[in-house]
Amino acid sequence: MRRRLTLSLICLSALVLSSSGWSYERRGGTEADYAAIDAIEVQWQEAYGARDFEALADLYTEDGWVMARRRPAMRGREEIRDFFASVAEDTKLAVTFDVEELEVTGRYAWNVARFALTYQSMSGGEPIHDYGRALILYKKGGDGQWRIHRDMDTPTPDAADMTPPTPR
Repeated sequence: MRRRLTLSLICLSALVLSSSGWSYERRGGTEADYAAIDAIEVQWQEAYGARDFEALADLYTEDGWVMARRRPAMRGREEIRDFFASVAEDTKLAVTFDVEELEVTGRYAWNVARFALTYQSMSGGEPIHDYGRALILYKKGGDGQWRIHRDMDTPTPDAADMTPPTPR
């Protein structure tokens, strides 16, 4: 079931992106590589917004790292899951990405993206918006699936023109 959902998302992503044209520079990969990596971005945003931290962590390699600003690196799916769950405690979340480039070289790929992030307390109040850039390294496993291998973000003022997402 999960594999069928993943393949459906990849196909949907490929259809949407091929009909609208790619809005960022791509180098070195195949259409299937680009579609699979774009599907990961969609799944990441959906899992994050839905607070499904198991699904979020599954998008990373077993030995993946998340290097978030002002925090020690999280290594492995368990630490990654726990990190995102702790960040989201009593908080609604939403994130959008604006990928600027994607390069594929063999079993590795990386992208540079701007992001807009919105946090809001479950009890209400004013939302907090955050903007920055991410550098994400992907790795294609022996099973042929792309996953996030390294994930690093930093605040940056040149992403502040993005429309902030609304948490569900």
